[in-house]
Amino acid sequence: MLPLYTRDEMRAVDRAASERYGIPSSSLMESAGARATDFLLARYRDLRDVLIVGGEGQNGGDGWVVARHLLARGVRARCVLIGSADKVRGDARVNLDALAKLGISVSNTMELEGATLIVDALFGTGLARALTGLHAEVVARINDSGVAVLALDLPSGIDADSGQILGSAIKADATVTFAGHKRGLFQFPGVEHAGVLHVASIGAPVPDSDVAVIEAHDVAALLPRSERDAHKGSRGHVLVIAGSKGKTGAALLSSFGALRGGAGLVTIAADRDTQPVLELKVLEVMTAQFSDAASIAKLAEGKGAAVLGPGFGVDDERKALVRELARELPLPCVLDADALTALGSDLEQLQRARAPRVLTPHPGEASRLLGRSTPEVQADRYGAVRELARRSGHVVVLKGAHTVIGSPEGAVRVCRAGTPALGVAGTGDVLSGVLGALTVRLSAFSAAWASVQIHAVAGEIAAISDRGLFAHEVADAIPRALEQARAET
Repeated sequence: MLPLYTRDEMRAVDRAASERYGIPSSSLMESAGARATDFLLARYRDLRDVLIVGGEGQNGGDGWVVARHLLARGVRARCVLIGSADKVRGDARVNLDALAKLGISVSNTMELEGATLIVDALFGTGLARALTGLHAEVVARINDSGVAVLALDLPSGIDADSGQILGSAIKADATVTFAGHKRGLFQFPGVEHAGVLHVASIGAPVPDSDVAVIEAHDVAALLPRSERDAHKGSRGHVLVIAGSKGKTGAALLSSFGALRGGAGLVTIAADRDTQPVLELKVLEVMTAQFSDAASIAKLAEGKGAAVLGPGFGVDDERKALVRELARELPLPCVLDADALTALGSDLEQLQRARAPRVLTPHPGEASRLLGRSTPEVQADRYGAVRELARRSGHVVVLKGAHTVIGSPEGAVRVCRAGTPALGVAGTGDVLSGVLGALTVRLSAFSAAWASVQIHAVAGEIAAISDRGLFAHEVADAIPRALEQARAET
């Protein structure tokens, strides 16, 4: 997995390099600029006129190092300081002064005409305020120029922790980020502003992180090939408690997801009006009828996991039934869709659950669970998933572009796979089924992040365009997604 870091964690890396390991801060800046130059020369060919736009801080210093290394390799860069040279301090000042001695002029006026590449060295991870005035104007001019931009550490104006735009932000073609990946570059809109991401070592040790991005080999390692003598009984039996009048499709899609996700047996539990309708639609799936919580508890006997909620209904009787099942079912259970609606904002009730639960809200459902607006949830998806997991005491999958998965212990995983085509009714039902199947054999947290990754890649495989995808096509592509993960290891 790729670890992700906050701005404070990156500052701690810099402090430890100096205070614990005796590495001068000037060496870190030199390494950052040199590695960024390596990437720049490898990626860009037309370097007739490289324009480096730096600020008064240490990110500007990284830019001045790039200018010096380009000159050493036969490429002369134009440099622009946005601000006052009198305010440049520390290592950035040393490297700014070195440019004059090398005959590289530094202007206070940004002239974009003729530039073939712009290096953004305005602001680094430390920015925590909205860009306004001159800085916002500079960002707008660069974005409107049509010239490719290479950002140093992260695009200026992007919040390092959340990925939100601080007033305005550079839209880069590529970003060289230093020491470790920043969390904000793996959530929207930061993702769209970063372009191609490359992490560059600066010669200082970087600790592990409890927040990380899922990679294909992580899934492959978690799901080894089946034993040659595997049979339906050994693969686990998933109970899908879902469906109601007009919403039988949700139950079917969850059951498809469970079978494609590796379950050997799937039973859909439905009420007496819905079960006969489902019975006419199913082939590989069994159906059973329930009347109350006791009858569902009886159906749960011998099952490995359950999925509760897709298309289940949200009248008062169903809500009360869901709340009871969410607490009392004695097997791992995925809570999705109508089950989340039934919980309301009382997440704490799940702390009394008799077995692990996995909640799978989309941003709107998360907003109701947390009692805040959807934009607020989206503005801090890492914080939202952690609060949901902490308050419920269970694993949470916060769906959406770059889905975030959180454990009650504070660990977070990010899935960067997927396609906009997945934004269609029913794909979440498929995911809940896959999750149910994997929860039979894995811990709730491992099952959650592995299911999200497999589901997202299946969407990529099944999609022909950025729209027009059927949810059942995602289910059908799940085995291919797993094989693709194994092939990439």
